[in-house]
Amino acid sequence: MTTLNARLREVEVNDLSLPEKVGQVLMVGFAGKDAEGARDAIVNLKVGGIIYFARNTGSIPETATLSQTLQDMAAACGSLPLLISIDQEGGPVVRLDRGLPLMPGPMSLGATGDPDLAFKVARATGTQVRAAGININLAPVLDANDNPANPVIGVRSFGSDPSLVETLGAAAVKGFMSAGVAPVGKHFPGHGNTSVDSHFDLPVLPHTMERLEEVELRPFRAAIRAGVPAIMTAHILFSVIDPERPATLSEPVLQGLLRRALGFQGVIMTDCMEMDAISKNPGTARGAVLALKAGADMVLISHTSRYQREAYEMIVEAVRTGEIPLSRLDDAVRRVLSMKKALKVPNPLPPDAALTEEFRRLSAEAHLRSITVLKDDTLPRPGGPGSRFVIHSPYPATALVEALTRRGAQVVHRIYEGDTGSGSHDATVVVLTQNAWKDAEHAAHVKSILQEKPDAIVVATRDPYDFRVFPEARSFICSYSHRPEALQALAEVITGAAPGKGKLPVMLQ
Repeated sequence: MTTLNARLREVEVNDLSLPEKVGQVLMVGFAGKDAEGARDAIVNLKVGGIIYFARNTGSIPETATLSQTLQDMAAACGSLPLLISIDQEGGPVVRLDRGLPLMPGPMSLGATGDPDLAFKVARATGTQVRAAGININLAPVLDANDNPANPVIGVRSFGSDPSLVETLGAAAVKGFMSAGVAPVGKHFPGHGNTSVDSHFDLPVLPHTMERLEEVELRPFRAAIRAGVPAIMTAHILFSVIDPERPATLSEPVLQGLLRRALGFQGVIMTDCMEMDAISKNPGTARGAVLALKAGADMVLISHTSRYQREAYEMIVEAVRTGEIPLSRLDDAVRRVLSMKKALKVPNPLPPDAALTEEFRRLSAEAHLRSITVLKDDTLPRPGGPGSRFVIHSPYPATALVEALTRRGAQVVHRIYEGDTGSGSHDATVVVLTQNAWKDAEHAAHVKSILQEKPDAIVVATRDPYDFRVFPEARSFICSYSHRPEALQALAEVITGAAPGKGKLPVMLQ
C-alpha cells in the first residue's frame, strides 16, 4: 500500500507514456472471482480502473482479498493503484449482498423524504464498499423517474419530483464522500423519462431545454454543488442539444452543457460501452474513441476483454494520428490522477467495518420507514399465535415467512401456483408482485387470487406502478424491494407492529 501511494503522490501526466495514459482512462470488468481474469488488463493495458459485478464478489472479506490481490498485481507491474468501482445503489441493485446489512434503495429513501436518512445510508454504504477494498460507488442515481413506463430506472430513482431527487441525491453524495468513497452521479443528462432501455437500443428524447432545466438537470446541478467528483453519462440522444449523437459521444453535451454550462470539473465517466445503444452503432471500440474525443475522461467497458483491447489499441492510434488531440487525453488523465490522489487509493477499511450493529439498526429503521400503505381497508392483520397466512410470490419470500413465523403465525408459502390453496378462506392472503405492470401473465395470476380472496393484501415489491394494475385490491402496500430487510419490515406493517409511514415518491398517472 505504501509503495503504491508513494508512486501515486509523485506521478504527473507527463511522467506517463502514451500507452500508460490510454490505460489510465479505461475502467474494465472481468469474469469470475479469480484475479487472474484481470491480469491482461492490469499488466499489459495498465488500466486505470476495475468494475465489480456480482460475478466477482463474495463476502466482504473475500472481496477485500480480491481487491488487495488486484492492487498488488498493479504494483508488481509498475502500474498505478487502481480505482475499483461497484454498483451498490441499495435495494434491488447491489453487487455485495452476502453477510452484511443491506441498505434500502433510492425509491425507498424517496418514500421517507428524509435527506438526513439518505446521508446516513450513503455513509454506511460507502463504509461497506470500502471495507471490500472498493473506492468508487457508481451511485447515486440522479434520474427523476417521471415516466411510469421507464423500463430500466424505476425504483433506482428517488422519485418523480426533481426537487425530491435533488435534495436526496445531494445528501447521498455528501454521505458517500464522508465515508471516503467517490460517488458517481448518473445518468447525465437524465434517464428518467425514457421508455427504451439503453442496454438494448438508443433512446431518443425530444425535450426542450426548458424541460431539461426544470426536471432532468436539477439533480445534477445540486450534486455538483454538493461536490460530486464524478458523473456518468447516459447513452441517450437529446435532440435539442445534439440531434446526431447520444450524450456519451456528444461534445455539445459533455463539454458544452456539463463542463461549461453546469461548471462541472470532475471526472466524466461513460456508462458501459458494450450496451447496445453504443455497441450497435458506432461499436464499442470506436465509441470509446468518440467518447474521449467528445470530452469523457474515463471509458467503461465492463465485460469483454477483446473489446477492451480493441478500444485500447484504437485510442492509442487515434492519438497518434491526431484524431484525439494529445491535450484532450492529457486532460482526461489529469482528472483521473486527481481523483486517485484525492481518494489516496488504495484506501481500504478493515472488513469488519461493514458489519456493525449500528448498520443493522440503520438498515432496519430505514426499510421500516419506507414501507408505504396506499390502501388499508383490511389492515392490519393479526400476526400472533394462532394466526394463519398464505403467501403468494413470484420468488422465494423466505424472509417474510420467517418474520411471520417468529410471531407465532402459521405460514404457507406458494411461488405462484395456480390458486390460493385449500384452507385459505380463513387465512390472511398476501400477494407479492414484482413489476406486474409489464407482465400480463403475472398480472392475470394476481387478479385470479383477488377474485377468490378480495381481502388479500397486495404488495408491490419493485415498481409501485403495479398499483394501477389492481384497482380492485382493498389493501395495497409498496415495499420497493424484495430483499430480506424490506420483507422483514413489511411483516411489521402487515401485522400492525409498526405503522407504514412512507409516502409515495412517484406519480402513478
